[in-house]
Amino acid sequence: MPLWLVMGGISSGKSAWAEKFIIGNLKHHQVEYIATLDESLTSADDWVLRQKLAEHRMRRPSGWTLWKDADNPFGRILKLPPTAVVLWDGVGPYIARYLAGLGKNDESHELQNSHSREEEQMDLYREMKNHWDEMLSRISQRTADTLIVSEEIGLGLIPTNRDTNEFIRSLGNFNQIAAHYAAAVIFVVAGLPLWIKGVPQ
Repeated sequence: MPLWLVMGGISSGKSAWAEKFIIGNLKHHQVEYIATLDESLTSADDWVLRQKLAEHRMRRPSGWTLWKDADNPFGRILKLPPTAVVLWDGVGPYIARYLAGLGKNDESHELQNSHSREEEQMDLYREMKNHWDEMLSRISQRTADTLIVSEEIGLGLIPTNRDTNEFIRSLGNFNQIAAHYAAAVIFVVAGLPLWIKGVPQ
């Protein structure tokens, strides 16, 4: 069974579309749902995000198994039986946590000069892309369907903030690698699917 990549902007309806697709088109009712964003990652006064999470919970079928794994969704997916149908919703929060971890490692020691800092950043970036390439390759070889819902945030203005730019660049590279291994790539706009790769089901 293939790897499916569902992409869309913030509040584009991509998650709801993926959930309907996995039930209505792929005919799966027992699903392992990997959530990378949960209440533990939100502030107490972020009621907008909490409301969004509540809507996700209400929409999600009761028979699905929920896994909250913000740090290592790859590990969680690969620990599940290869016959288990998986929906991973939200690549962006995982990317943010991953980059934060790299930042902590970077701050743990001082670099001699800006040139060595650039070289180390390039090494970390290559290591990150190689890791994603290996994990997504393995996931694409699972027996059961795997749906990954990811954010497309590269259609706006070019940010001048370094951290934001790094996040967008990293998420964009993740999406490109995932699209390479995916049998189908669907871009959701206003709740409507546009098939970028693969044949509509």
